[in-house]
Amino acid sequence: FDETNLKKFIKSVERTVRSSREYKKYIENLRTNVHALNYDTVMSNISNTDTALEFHHYPLSLYEISEILILDHLANKDNITSFSIAKEIMECHFKNKIGLVSLTKTNHELAHDGALFLHKNQIFGKYEEFINEHPGGISMDIRNKINRLNEMSDANVATDFKGLL
Repeated sequence: FDETNLKKFIKSVERTVRSSREYKKYIENLRTNVHALNYDTVMSNISNTDTALEFHHYPLSLYEISEILILDHLANKDNITSFSIAKEIMECHFKNKIGLVSLTKTNHELAHDGALFLHKNQIFGKYEEFINEHPGGISMDIRNKINRLNEMSDANVATDFKGLL
């Protein structure tokens, strides 16, 4: 087990997922069947007819999702490949167990920079189920991240808590 190799493996899984036909089909399916995801989550007056919208994996990034699955499988001493993990990630997407938020490019960048707070009620997907199903892969950092999301959501922290918008 080598940290550098693990990071390379995770990046390989991410590339496989993002470039797959299944992922493109999944995104198309969401755009067609979940009307709310055709609008920016932060600025709901902006739709995909106004500008391109992107999906933000939240509260867990695709990297974190990959890492959780890998570590959970390693904890269970399962045999894995980058393709088996990518396939499992896609299954989780199709079962809506991955958290997603629809954002404009600028808002997506602000979210990655930590400049926007996204409330747990703004998240599409049952990310809690994913977390509960993979306890062997959940690090203390992930637990703290989810606890912070819940605390800030319960406190009704404003999306624009830094006053950027």
